[in-house]
Amino acid sequence: MLPIAEYSYRVQPLDVDFKEQMRTTQLLGYMLHTAGQHADENGFGIHTLHSTGRAWVASRIAMEIDRYPMAEEAFHIQTWIEDFGRVFTTRNFRFLNANREEIGGGTSIWCMLDMESRKAIDLAHSEYASFANGIPSPVSRAAKVAGVQAEAISRHRVKYSDLDFNHHANSMKYIEWMMDLFPLDFFQTNAVKRLDINYVSEIRFGEIVDIYRQQDAADRCRFDMRRGDDVICRTTMHFHAPFSLI
Repeated sequence: MLPIAEYSYRVQPLDVDFKEQMRTTQLLGYMLHTAGQHADENGFGIHTLHSTGRAWVASRIAMEIDRYPMAEEAFHIQTWIEDFGRVFTTRNFRFLNANREEIGGGTSIWCMLDMESRKAIDLAHSEYASFANGIPSPVSRAAKVAGVQAEAISRHRVKYSDLDFNHHANSMKYIEWMMDLFPLDFFQTNAVKRLDINYVSEIRFGEIVDIYRQQDAADRCRFDMRRGDDVICRTTMHFHAPFSLI
């Protein structure tokens, strides 16, 4: 396996927003697709793991982007595994434009679950540990996101279009639901600079979640997504410019 693997893409019409700029959730989706492709090619992707009753589960993800690719633009994503611990493994990413200039990066923390027992599998002495190369992330590690002290501002019932192949709501949907809570004119002049996502639990078809939002800095919002008292996901969004929700 190469120390750093690289995959090339082109921005498709379905990836962009009204400014013909790639949407944050689409870029995050490409990042996770790159992780999956790399894992598949090296024998520890979802198809191999599911046949043995195991699965990768994301715990924390961070993504930073200085400039979003535009419609029809070519771009590249590099990925590698930094380390394997007893429970968690760290996978990193770098985004390059067509001229091979760095435009962003990401990092993620994963654990492997036994799907029957729902318990984490010890990775420290597994056959996967040899894939770690120790190369650090180009962005700071995914942060622990504090809870929101505010009232819920939105409620969502999980529908068919929200589901992934595991019959759970797709994790990209969480971010879409949160971003849809901003007015349209907000995105005329602003874009997400950094995301920190903490995945705590999963949600299934028909379940109802409430979304809480709190602006805690001039250029930053935090979100909680909860099912009753159970936290599903916590997210911080940093934006390129200051704003006010009032």
